[in-house]
Amino acid sequence: MKYKLLAVDMDGTLLNEESIVTRRTREAVWAAMDRGVLFVPSTGRPMGGMRKILSDFDGDLPLILFNGAMAVTAKTGRALFSQGLDFRCAEAIFAGGVRGGYPVIAWAGERLFVSCENEEVSTYQAITGAEVHIVADMEPMRALGVTKMLWIIPPEDANRLRDEMLGLLGSRVSCYTSQSYLLEFVDAGASKGLALGAIGAAYGIAREEMIAVGDGYNDVPMLEYAGLGVAMGNAPADIKAMCQDVTLSNSEDGVAAVIEKYFL
Repeated sequence: MKYKLLAVDMDGTLLNEESIVTRRTREAVWAAMDRGVLFVPSTGRPMGGMRKILSDFDGDLPLILFNGAMAVTAKTGRALFSQGLDFRCAEAIFAGGVRGGYPVIAWAGERLFVSCENEEVSTYQAITGAEVHIVADMEPMRALGVTKMLWIIPPEDANRLRDEMLGLLGSRVSCYTSQSYLLEFVDAGASKGLALGAIGAAYGIAREEMIAVGDGYNDVPMLEYAGLGVAMGNAPADIKAMCQDVTLSNSEDGVAAVIEKYFL
């Protein structure tokens, strides 16, 4: 099988523990792109949080943003996929977070709204580079549409809170941790896998011709959709078990190892 597309998660995958793309990984991606491979960065971040990373890679790359709620091209901004949250679900998520005492983060387009400010919110804001708007409820977002939402939580409460919210909202949302302290909510019709399928349709690439690489539970739909799913060495054991291959960790240039094995 000749693979034509490489979809790669960012944090914990393409980026090392210092949140940078190493020289080896950067040069491996360049070599794959020179051979005609379509490189697809896939992230929970908005476009603003990708600009510094994208400066390493030329071209109008297709991007998966907001954990699959949106897919666009990097330079021309062509929309390839979009699926926002039902506003009633968004209101319930906001209210539940505030009631539980968890800082709530909501994205409406490229605008960042928060229920409060604290150190964790400031850290998140610094990564995204977006201006923060503090709100008491969801009303300022009604006309904008909500792309995704997050709670900042104690890691030990993640499974309980996820199960409680899925019990409340049912099949209308997808809920998972992207980091141990971030519980994320997107529409059930949004995932990295669905966005990857839309990109494949736009570029004429079949799923069997795709490789996806990731380390987190938000990457699972993408790892399952691609013809070859590769888990990072730093991924949890159950994610490794469901993938067809396991590479090195993000501190050992695991993405570069995948490229060298399957593309170079």
